[in-house]
Amino acid sequence: MFNTIEEAIEYWKSELSYVEDAELVAYQGGYPVVDFTIKEACWDLVKDKKKFARIVRSSEMEGGIEVGVSTCFYQTASLEWTPPIMKICGYPEVISRILKKVM
Repeated sequence: MFNTIEEAIEYWKSELSYVEDAELVAYQGGYPVVDFTIKEACWDLVKDKKKFARIVRSSEMEGGIEVGVSTCFYQTASLEWTPPIMKICGYPEVISRILKKVM
């Protein structure tokens, strides 16, 4: 688990080879919104947008279990893909799971 969103952003930028840059752009409903710049060579690895809803929902459920909440994070995350920017909103653990599943 991450202590702060800044710590999570630094982790994603350093550990994920397909992320060129990541920056906190806003908060939506109390959850951080992070813009990820995805390397052009990896654009073909992004799953079909039709699968985004399922990816987000399963990531919310798993992230909720990881942080130990009794109910999962339901409708707390979102995912948008407009190359080269992938905009993800959610709890940091949920964002990590979305990144792993969407690529």
